[in-house]
Amino acid sequence: MRPTILALTLLATTGVAQSTNQITLKYDDGSGVSGELVEFSNGIFRVQASVGLIAIPAQDVSCIGVACPEGTALEVPPAPVTLTALDGTFNVSGNVIDFVDDEYVLATDIGEIRISASLATCEGVGCVAPPQPVSRDVSLVSGTTTIEGELVRVEDGAYIVDVDQLGQMRVDASTFECRGDACP
Repeated sequence: MRPTILALTLLATTGVAQSTNQITLKYDDGSGVSGELVEFSNGIFRVQASVGLIAIPAQDVSCIGVACPEGTALEVPPAPVTLTALDGTFNVSGNVIDFVDDEYVLATDIGEIRISASLATCEGVGCVAPPQPVSRDVSLVSGTTTIEGELVRVEDGAYIVDVDQLGQMRVDASTFECRGDACP
């Protein structure tokens, strides 16, 4: 389950009450579990998670959070960022672990947090430039005739263009010149 803006707002406004024993245990496949570290002994994490008290062998996971026992912490290259909600209601700081599906995955003092890049501004060396939308708009020109639309694909010597209110059109590529960033 991924945190929502509401959860992050609550986290930001109740940060003082947040337990310093919060951790995230992360498996090699990227999955993991978050909760409060109850105990670490004999190479076993005991974590109070949303599903109850669970025991996880240390050799299977890496730990994220200030409560992680020595030698179990996830090695995260320094890529510090501060993400601030677009409305300014919260900010979260941490090191970027990953950027996937337009979400920052941060290692923070309270474990792993995921935040949508579209919901926050980013400051710091770990910020990822948001992907620029690729325009598929083209103009096909032949003499005084111009056809404007979105290039769907090129096949068998023809442009397939989606034209507003007309749908997809097949236009002979040898007869029309393609203009626009999406042109081959």
